[in-house]
Amino acid sequence: MSEVALCIKELSCGFHTDRGYVRVVDRISFDLPRGSTIGLVGESGCGKTVTALAIMGLLPRPSGVIESGSIRFRGQDLADAGHSALREMRGRHIGMIFQEPMTALNPVHSIGKQLGEALNLFTPTADRAALQRHAVELLEQVGIPAPQQRLREYPHQLSGGMRQRVMIAMALAGQPEIVIADEPTTALDVTVQAQILELLRSLQEQRQMALILITHDLGIVAELCAQVLVMYAGRIAERARVHELFRSPRHPYTRGLIGSLPRMDMQPKSPLPTIEGIVPTFANMPAGCRFSNRCPHAVERCAMEVPLLEDCGPGHVVACHRWREIGP
Repeated sequence: MSEVALCIKELSCGFHTDRGYVRVVDRISFDLPRGSTIGLVGESGCGKTVTALAIMGLLPRPSGVIESGSIRFRGQDLADAGHSALREMRGRHIGMIFQEPMTALNPVHSIGKQLGEALNLFTPTADRAALQRHAVELLEQVGIPAPQQRLREYPHQLSGGMRQRVMIAMALAGQPEIVIADEPTTALDVTVQAQILELLRSLQEQRQMALILITHDLGIVAELCAQVLVMYAGRIAERARVHELFRSPRHPYTRGLIGSLPRMDMQPKSPLPTIEGIVPTFANMPAGCRFSNRCPHAVERCAMEVPLLEDCGPGHVVACHRWREIGP
């Protein structure tokens, strides 16, 4: 059995608002094996990014809090770790590729300055020439041509794909064991998306790092991930190995996501299937299954009783009262 790089147990977190406390992530659990890739999938607002920020210790304070649960890394619980311990972990052991490179990069500083600052955090005794050499090496590793020239340029002078590669280089500056990639192909055209995904795959193989991939694109999941967590409204709806999930989805929400994908046998220009209804707000969640107001298989019990994760196959769990009746 693979060694576990990161272990999350019963993690709940949320935000204090003017209307009171809102729980955004509700008792999620998963293990990330070393060198493996796990995908967090779901609609926007389902808690994927909040989960990542909780792992990194970057929930906005004082409103954002980890309510309960644990995040075990190297024998330490990051959920209870102090500020200095989180600073030591962040970047050096767990790196993050943020969703929007144009907003994550500082527009008034050159690429060289920003990458140099990241490198200086991990090698504070290195001189300026050594930092520049390392910065050039990182840009070469992520496939940026003419890296010396790019160090002198500013974010607005780079294409979206180039900016995303810079973000990947910054995430790798501390040579972390785990990288969290939050929607790494957002707003990129299809060709550039494929290049970024291939880059992530190549870097993972070279560095033997574990990867948490946050996305709403099931095609990306099928391409990169070994295991998938399907999240809905802050909870895990289903967890399985990637081939098992696509072969035999058990949760109605997962089925809806897969069913909405375009297929080669579809009539040209025919409308894609959709999941009816909208995601309930966190302040107004159903008492039971949070998908019950959109589920075609829901019964009265679904709206009243929270479904627990149950084994439905090897390494496959689902949170649904009716998965047996629905069938494979």
